[in-house]
Amino acid sequence: MQNTDFEETTEEKTKIFSIKTQVGKEQSTANLINSRADKSKIKIPSVLVTPELRGYIFIESYDKERIRDMIKTVSYARNMLEGDIPIDQIEHFLVPASAVAKISEGDIVEMVAGPFRGETAKVTHIDDAKEEITVELFESVVPIPITVRGEQVRVVKRKEEEKTNEEKEK
Repeated sequence: MQNTDFEETTEEKTKIFSIKTQVGKEQSTANLINSRADKSKIKIPSVLVTPELRGYIFIESYDKERIRDMIKTVSYARNMLEGDIPIDQIEHFLVPASAVAKISEGDIVEMVAGPFRGETAKVTHIDDAKEEITVELFESVVPIPITVRGEQVRVVKRKEEEKTNEEKEK
C-alpha cells in the first residue's frame, strides 16, 4: 500500500532559472535545450524566450544541477546564473503587449502597412478593445478618418514632444 501523504510532502516545486546565451541565438538555444532534455529524461515544463531580453532565456525545471550539467553541451548556452528567478519578476513577459498601448490621441504616426504605407497621419481615436486606431492622413485634401490596426502604424512624434517643443520656442 502506498502512502500518498508522503508523496505529496516530498514533491518538489519547479524553479525558474536564467540561462545566458549568445545574443541572437536564444530560440536556437531553447530548441537545443528542449531536445537534450527529452533525450536525458530531464523534466522541463517550460522554456521562455523573449524578444525584449536579448542574450537570456528562462527555464522552468526541478533539478538545478542536472540543468547546469546539460547546458554545458549546448552550443549557444554560455552559463547559468546563480539562484532562481521569482515568477513575479518575469510575469510581464508572459502577457502580450497591446499594439495600441503606447499610442496616444494626437500622436503623429507613419503607416507601415496597407494601402497608405509611407503616409503620415494624426491619431484621432483609439479603440483598446479591438486594438485599432482612427487616423486622419496629412496629405489628403479632405480629412477622412481611416481605421487601421495598431500594428500597421509606427509613432513618429508623440503629442507630449510637440508640447515641449512649443514651450521651448516661447
